[in-house]
Amino acid sequence: HRSPGVFFDHDKGKTHASGKLLFNCRIIPNRGSWLDFEYDAKDFLYFRIDRKRKLPITTLLLAIGYQRKEILELFYDFKIFSFDKEKEKWQTKFDFNDYKKPSKLRDDLISNEGKKVLKKGSKINFVIAKKLFDEGLKHILVTSDFFIGKYVKNDLVMPITKEVFVKSGSQIAQEDLDKILEQNIDTLTIANIDPINKGSYLIDTLNLDKNSSKEEAINDIYRVLRPGEPPSFDIAKEIFKNLFFSSNRYDLSDVGRVKMNSRLNQQCSDKITILRNDDIIAIVHKMLDLR
Repeated sequence: HRSPGVFFDHDKGKTHASGKLLFNCRIIPNRGSWLDFEYDAKDFLYFRIDRKRKLPITTLLLAIGYQRKEILELFYDFKIFSFDKEKEKWQTKFDFNDYKKPSKLRDDLISNEGKKVLKKGSKINFVIAKKLFDEGLKHILVTSDFFIGKYVKNDLVMPITKEVFVKSGSQIAQEDLDKILEQNIDTLTIANIDPINKGSYLIDTLNLDKNSSKEEAINDIYRVLRPGEPPSFDIAKEIFKNLFFSSNRYDLSDVGRVKMNSRLNQQCSDKITILRNDDIIAIVHKMLDLR
């Protein structure tokens, strides 16, 4: 039994044939249930309580009170695109901070005036991007095809029937794009996700999660902890609260808290020996950074 604290590790590439590293994290208390976080081979992020069946990490986030949109806001930045009818293109701000890691452009970089600043496949990095910005590149244009496969922040709704055709956090498919253009939706808020800077692991896990509310999530966790017992939400809620958030049942210990603070760069009194939402969020951030 290791001393209390939070521990990050990986499988040394043994699980998956490609040898890629699957990261995991374990919170070991002085007294109480163990909480594990882990990736699977498809890059979905899961958690387990006391080594029982795994559930999507977003189920835990829903259970501690975050809503779908709040989960998106906690882990992703977003860009707003507005449709320019005359140019038949979408305009957004040019942000040189998007290019902190050097990469090759996946689309032409087109200025607001319609001038091709850099062509697709060109190398770009922070220095180049900052120079373009300083030389006056404040907005860029993209074509509608740019949005295929991108993730939206808000529900996309049919203006007349109010029917949701793309759920918050989902990817835009070609047929959705056709509807966006047909219905004259002229503003899109898109998650800033790309393979280089920010992976889609958490948002993909959210889309895989069949739970969409606090109640569903807590009931699902209860079913894993007490299989075969029909959950009443009140009992399930009480049991979930006692797992990590009640000092009668859970004690990280002052040593565990100090170690967790240093591992997660947090300032939290060592008198607080239960888990806080902030701890869980910080661990998920750290897991996403490790990938």
